[in-house]
Amino acid sequence: MLRTRTCRWFELITTRDELAPVMHALASAGTVELQAHAPPVASRAVEGAAGLAERFRGLARTYQRHWPTGKPVGATRIADPAGVFRQRLDQLDAWRVQADPLIAELERLGGERKHLDDLRRLLAGDPAGLPEPGLLGSAGRFVVDARIYALASRSPAVELPADVMQLVIVPGPGGAAAKVGEVDENFVVLVGRLDAVAGVDELMAARKARRVVWPADLHGDVAQATHEVERRRDAAVHRQAALESALQALALRHDLADALADIDLIEWLFLHGSAFPASERLVWITGWTPANDEAGFCAPLERQALRCVVQFSEPPAGAEAPSLLTNPPWVRAFETFARLLGQPGRDEADPSPLVALIAPLLFGFMFGDVGQGAVLCLAGLALRKRIPALVLLIPGGALAMVFGVLFGSVFAREDLIPALWLHPLHEPVALLATAVGLGAVILLGGLALNAAQAVWRGAGLQWWAGDAGLVLAYLGLLAAWAWPTALWAVPGGALWMALGRAWPARGERWTALLRALAQFVEQALQLAVNTVSFARVGAFALAHAGLSAAVVSVAEASGAIGSWIVFVLGNLLILLLEGLVVGIQTTRLLLFEFFLRFLKGGGRAFRPLPPPLVQSPTSPGSPP
Repeated sequence: MLRTRTCRWFELITTRDELAPVMHALASAGTVELQAHAPPVASRAVEGAAGLAERFRGLARTYQRHWPTGKPVGATRIADPAGVFRQRLDQLDAWRVQADPLIAELERLGGERKHLDDLRRLLAGDPAGLPEPGLLGSAGRFVVDARIYALASRSPAVELPADVMQLVIVPGPGGAAAKVGEVDENFVVLVGRLDAVAGVDELMAARKARRVVWPADLHGDVAQATHEVERRRDAAVHRQAALESALQALALRHDLADALADIDLIEWLFLHGSAFPASERLVWITGWTPANDEAGFCAPLERQALRCVVQFSEPPAGAEAPSLLTNPPWVRAFETFARLLGQPGRDEADPSPLVALIAPLLFGFMFGDVGQGAVLCLAGLALRKRIPALVLLIPGGALAMVFGVLFGSVFAREDLIPALWLHPLHEPVALLATAVGLGAVILLGGLALNAAQAVWRGAGLQWWAGDAGLVLAYLGLLAAWAWPTALWAVPGGALWMALGRAWPARGERWTALLRALAQFVEQALQLAVNTVSFARVGAFALAHAGLSAAVVSVAEASGAIGSWIVFVLGNLLILLLEGLVVGIQTTRLLLFEFFLRFLKGGGRAFRPLPPPLVQSPTSPGSPP
């Protein structure tokens, strides 16, 4: 679990007509990353699709909104992808010829419905401020003209000519476009002489106003005009529904859903499989897989009775094998920390299982409080699906509760439960010393992982000859707190490291000896600084306790009612401020103190082949 899993190189041979189902099965299993391995050849697995894809995208730009939205999985076997692509495009063209008149009528009706909804809302407004509909219908024929605009309600006033009268009408409820929050417009009716009103279009356009044309044949009073608008709108709605049904029937007649599914599949094949060489009948697919053996690799293919020949072989020269982190579900959220430095590579340790223990431990130590830890746990449980990263609050909050019991702190109060260990403000030296000791254990874990990595890459003897001396010196320095004689391990470790690294350097051993001593001093100082750096864990625990004490003191001095307000707001402040700061410090200690000892992050993550973006049929126009 601590070692990354390196993917293996596979070579698969299948037939041209089974290329689509084979690649689809591998993508659905998520067990392959494709990578071509062959010099350029004349014949490729999927050819001749580039021009056809451009033709399809041109159709999609115009007609996609009228196509079925849910599509079945494409044809299981495609012997000639370019031929099928061309055939399916011909189907789309045949559908387009018959659909164009229906779509044009639909678009016209859409504009008509929008206009009728404007009239509907206008007539539902203040009837006293609206001129007689019959007069609006005859406006512009003689001396007087009237125009109607829809203008944003917060738009600044328009400076109109002195001989133009302006009426502002607040609209009433209208159609679907007038739902609450979607429309914030008023209607402005301008009345005046023909020559005066004719010049206001530019003024209203500058205010982004929409012109609402009153139909010349809409007469009568407000009630009659409203009835006529409703009748016309109902007729438009029924006509739209009939056209939509006709388009759905046309899609079924031309097998549009299947055609679109096949096109999606062929485009996916062209994107991911066009680089693989092929003969007249066979295709050679290569890449990487985390499967342990051929049987496991072939399992998803055999379940679908697909024919293929698979073998695991040596990867091509210069190819970098991707690595895979294989952790149980409870550890996977902590993989984010290691990936901040990059993907652990071949023969590198995956520290995620250790981080799953260390990160909550550090967080809980710095944020020790039973009540506040419980709030963090509940927040993590409530928000983990919406913001997956917040799942880390659950273990962090749980350890905060544990340390809250050890520190005797519940929602910043230290008088509710006894401290099973100590109160931070009462024994700060012990707290800081414990934090440094915890840091030393964590750093020793990093040194142990560094030793394991050396063994994995076949450099175990070099580690014993060099870095083992540094570990000896570090252990001696730590033991000297209780046993001063152990300090002799520091010069002993320096000599061990210097001789171990200088001995292989024939002819330049004195230079190598001095260089090794300088490296020892540098790395020993780094270890010392890294160890002392963990004192900040205790310092933040003290800061948390101090802020909690300040909240409690202010609350007690605020009176009966004020104390509860201060207490709640103070705990909320601690949760937000301290939670953020402690989270940042935990991440910093992991990255710059723990990971520094062993992790380089020079690997490449395994990126499985994505499946084609096709769906099960869901729209009314799709076939069952």
